[in-house]
This record gives sequence, C-alpha cells and structure tokens, in this order.
Amino acid sequence: MNKVKIGIIGTGNIAKTHAGNLKSIPDVLLESAFDINTKSSQDFAREFGMTVRYSIDEVFSNSDAVYITVPNKLHAELSLEALTAGKHVFCEKPFALNIDDAKKIVKAVNEAGVVYQLGFNRRFAPVYKKMKDFIIGGDLVPASFNIKMNRGELQFPPWTSNPKVTGGFLFESTLHLIDMVCYLFGEVKKVTAVGSKTIYPCVDDFSMIFEMENGVHGVLSSSAHTTWMYPFERVEICGNHFTIANDEMETVTYCSGLDQPSYQEKFSTLSIEKRWGFVQEDSLFIARLLGKQEDGMDLIATHIDGYKNVELIENIYQQIGLGL
Repeated sequence: MNKVKIGIIGTGNIAKTHAGNLKSIPDVLLESAFDINTKSSQDFAREFGMTVRYSIDEVFSNSDAVYITVPNKLHAELSLEALTAGKHVFCEKPFALNIDDAKKIVKAVNEAGVVYQLGFNRRFAPVYKKMKDFIIGGDLVPASFNIKMNRGELQFPPWTSNPKVTGGFLFESTLHLIDMVCYLFGEVKKVTAVGSKTIYPCVDDFSMIFEMENGVHGVLSSSAHTTWMYPFERVEICGNHFTIANDEMETVTYCSGLDQPSYQEKFSTLSIEKRWGFVQEDSLFIARLLGKQEDGMDLIATHIDGYKNVELIENIYQQIGLGL
C-alpha cells in the first residue's frame, strides 16, 4: 500500500475535524466524499481536495478505508456494508444502537480481517492519558471514582433529543464516559442505574453506580438539561491518599500524598483537535493500516470495546424502564 485512500461517508462537522487531521498525514490520500446532501459533499470535497461520489458503492470502489461520520442510527448498517466490502473502518461513536447489531459487527470484523477503530477520542486526550499513566505506572491504585458528564441542552441540532436518530442520550454523549470507566478501571462487574424524563421526551437524567471486577467502585451522573457551566465533564479518582481530577479537556490536577503539594497541568496551548484526542486517534488509525507500530496502541477502541459499551448502555436503559 502506497498512500492510503480514504473515503468519508457523511460530511458534517466531525467529518471536517477528521479530514483536517488526515490531510496533514503524508501517507494519506483523501479520495472520496459522500453525503445524502449533495451540496454538503460538494462543499466538503472542494475544501479538502476530494472527489464527490454519488453512492456508497462508489466510495467503496475508490477507497482502502472509510470514515463513517453519519447520524448514530446509520452506524451499524454502514459499518456492516463497509466490512462486507472488505474495507478498513473508522466509525464515529456509537458502535451500534442495540446488542443484536453489535454482535453482527463483531462477527463481521472478525471475518473480514480488517482494521476497525471506534471514535472514542477521550482515550487519546492528554488529561485522560495522564490518569492512565499514573495507574499503569502504579503511582495511583484506584479505590473509587466520581464522574459527571453533563450537556447544556438537547436543542442544537434539533435531532439530538430524538432517540430514533441518536439511540437515546446515553448513546449521544454519555457513552464516552461509560467507556472511560472501562478504560481506566477494567471490567464492569455490575452497574445499577436510575433515571428520569425531566425536560425532554427522552430519558435525560441518569445516576449510575459501577462495581468493577477488581473491587473499584464509583458513580457516574449525567444530565442533558444543565447549562454549559464549566466544567461539564469531570473524572475524579481517589486512591491511597492520591487524588487526580480533570476539568474537561483543559486541565488535570493531582496530589500524591497527605503532605504533598498539588500540581496542575494545563493543555490550553494545544489545538482543540489535540486536546480532545482527535489528531492522535486519526494518526494511530493510519499507522495501523500501514502496519507501523506506534506508542499508544493500547489506547485504541476496538470492536470489542464497542460491543461492551452497547451492552452496558442497554442494561442501564432496561433497569430504568422508561424506554429511551
């Protein structure tokens, strides 16, 4: 493989983020762009020097790998089509919206023998990498955690409050931090959840208690109708007189002992694409396609991680019993 030919299906905002990152990688050729909104795909193709395609099959025929950056409800269908066509796949979250589709994708990835990567960008964000490094290095042995992930509204764009499009609020936003529970603390033994429909027609308030196989436990709360008051996202981990916490993707603060000072690292000098981990996840996806071993392979969100995420979210919704 010389340059990796990339096709992008869905040309909205997140597609522009990925295309901007990919354009700077010498081994990448941004080739095909497709969207059901032809004007959107034309504008996108013009901006990134790509060719407009008028069907999914045209994208597959002219690409080595595809980025799936469409509304949530289409992820499983398009992933399966791409895998059947033998294409490497980078799919934005969520993996799927139900466990049956999740099982089909796992089977298809295994049978196709291609590279599949899921867009859990938080794994690559410097604030969370710092937490993971402390855990891997043994400086921090987690005992408990307290996580919140709020969203100011489900109004813009309007479809964000429509579970027929998103799969529900957990699949639209909170799934990132549900994945972070697994990424930082390991296998989930049990999750207990309550929720309510407070403002929007979907379940928009969640409180969850996680018990991990290794004995770590913690809570995750998520609301879809807060203001955008800072920080809307925060993970706090407590160990043996060791505490670390982030404020969104901007800062991470930690203290390693009762008589130790606290330290804060700020990442505001990085571009937003690097602060949020998008640059790193795109670079690693391309490195995998080229067979290059790079640091960070353990950060990758695979089809197995996607399956576990869907399984947990279905369990949570079933416990609440209010539909999506």
